[in-house]
Amino acid sequence: MSEQEKLNTKQQAEQELYLQAASWVEKLASGELDSLSKRRFSHWLDADPRHPVLLQSMVETWQDQALTKALSAYQPSPLKRWQLSLPLLLKLKWPKLQLAGAAMACSSVLVMLLYLGNGSLFSSPAPYELKTAQASSMQQGLDDGSVVDIAPDSQLTVFFTADKRQVLQGQGAAYFAVAKDKQRPFEVRLDQASVVAVGTEFNIDRDPDLIDITVYEGAVQVQASAAGPSQLLKSGERIRIQQNKLSQVQKVDLQQLVDWRSGWIEIENETLGYLLHRLNRSALVPVSASAEVADLRVAGRFELANTQQTLSALTEAYGLTLQQNSSGIRLSRSE
Repeated sequence: MSEQEKLNTKQQAEQELYLQAASWVEKLASGELDSLSKRRFSHWLDADPRHPVLLQSMVETWQDQALTKALSAYQPSPLKRWQLSLPLLLKLKWPKLQLAGAAMACSSVLVMLLYLGNGSLFSSPAPYELKTAQASSMQQGLDDGSVVDIAPDSQLTVFFTADKRQVLQGQGAAYFAVAKDKQRPFEVRLDQASVVAVGTEFNIDRDPDLIDITVYEGAVQVQASAAGPSQLLKSGERIRIQQNKLSQVQKVDLQQLVDWRSGWIEIENETLGYLLHRLNRSALVPVSASAEVADLRVAGRFELANTQQTLSALTEAYGLTLQQNSSGIRLSRSE
């Protein structure tokens, strides 16, 4: 492991520690814990010697008026909320250990806000773009350990923070192998649509008219729009989003499935336009279809990078004509 990888691992571990404490703060601030939560809180304090040490340090920091003032200037509303919550926490009838832990956990959010506010250890990195050229795919490891394979002529924007992992996908296709992190679900946004996972593998193939989501491992939650219903999609299942609506779930045989990563596409009863969108990601010359044949239903197995062979097969099988001009190649009905 490189020194940078070791540093990243250490920072992630520290960040996870603060996030755990912040999670307890939310529970404590909402009122008295039930008996099960009290036991879990006590176990958390005992689970790692760093936990009580960190919390004790935070309590001492709480007494620092300069820190309180600095945090108030940075985010006065959250600071006021937690200050008001502290007396409530102190009034709860808990054993001595849990009472001290509650006060210390309450101050943990202040330390986390300080880190987030001054741009040091836990400041969120800026979003960054992953983009491929025509006929060029790419595999990229992400900061959380996830890996994404990006199809030719595709674009993603990656935005990770302390509490979320979000990827914005433009046109094109991408296969995601998501690292497990239950505290930070992995979300892919596609305009109004979204795909959310914790740890799984899935492929998203998008063109201007529709989005296909196929799950290879685990499960994802799919929504066609923010206000629409969600659908749990499991391994070996596929769903399509079209006109902001979810299709019926389709079963697929993963052992026989051919996807873009193989360099081929295998389709049954899709439109010619659907096929051409995917061919054009690798085609050196753009290929289009006339309005009269764009919705023609086609089927077959085609090599994505071998445009000429695919076009020859289409013209022969469906009685089409090729016309080439300065803007590319156009398929139309033979006269």
